[in-house]
Amino acid sequence: MDRYFLDPLQQQKLAVLETIPTKLRLSLDAGRSETEAEITSASLVLPQGQALPLPSPELLRLSDERTILVFKDNEWQKWQHFDPQSGKFYKMVFVAPGKPHRGKPPTVEISGVKMHVTKDGDPELDTRNKLRALGPFRGRALDSCCGLGYSAIALAGLKSVKEVVTIEKDPAMLALCRENPWSRELFDSEKIRLLRGDAAEIIAEMPDRSFSAILHDPPRFALAPELYSDEFYRQCWRVLQQRGKLYHYTGDPNKAHRSSLPERTMERLRKAGFRKTAKAYQGVFAQKR
Repeated sequence: MDRYFLDPLQQQKLAVLETIPTKLRLSLDAGRSETEAEITSASLVLPQGQALPLPSPELLRLSDERTILVFKDNEWQKWQHFDPQSGKFYKMVFVAPGKPHRGKPPTVEISGVKMHVTKDGDPELDTRNKLRALGPFRGRALDSCCGLGYSAIALAGLKSVKEVVTIEKDPAMLALCRENPWSRELFDSEKIRLLRGDAAEIIAEMPDRSFSAILHDPPRFALAPELYSDEFYRQCWRVLQQRGKLYHYTGDPNKAHRSSLPERTMERLRKAGFRKTAKAYQGVFAQKR
């Protein structure tokens, strides 16, 4: 394993130990599995004999219920990163306090904006809801904005899907994907092809009628207006096969207003050529006819 992780529940176990040495069942891969580790006064000893230093009491004290610790560069540190080139702050976030957490992936906040809907669930449930809104299809799928890769991985897990093409522009996000145990299949799956670059530019170079479905889950409008543009929607229409499906996550920051973002998006999709549009989970469904 390239990285080891401690979510807040694991950190709490270490912070309140009364007996040392002792053995604890811990997840060191962000909740994907559990292992039994021996805790001494200074070390966390893995079954294969590798010894990791314990997180410092100060680090445990400064962590909150969302903070994940990662062991890299020979020390425990918060799983977060500031990118001086973009000025963005990336923080991997534990989202399961009070919920059954084992087997639930983390999400990421970019400068305070969470990348998954987790208020009443978790990233896994959010991804399932988006695929359900897209509906069944067969063939090739385009995941226009990769993020942590959860949608691409879920699409590739469908037997009816032949290939998933996913696009990511942000190098910092790709670095998080390489660290994140839940993103591993993004690089290992033979059904996933990861393209690095701007989705608005890459889609313009793709052949007509290349895909049966598109899952479009862009950053919010203020960060990537080109992914909400008439031109981008025309390109989506062009690369879809007849009766091809599109799910577009929008959220609805102006839901109290009569003209909300989903409604404006449906209007622009119809202008681009889509003949069937409807509100769907946190966004819009459209189909090419």
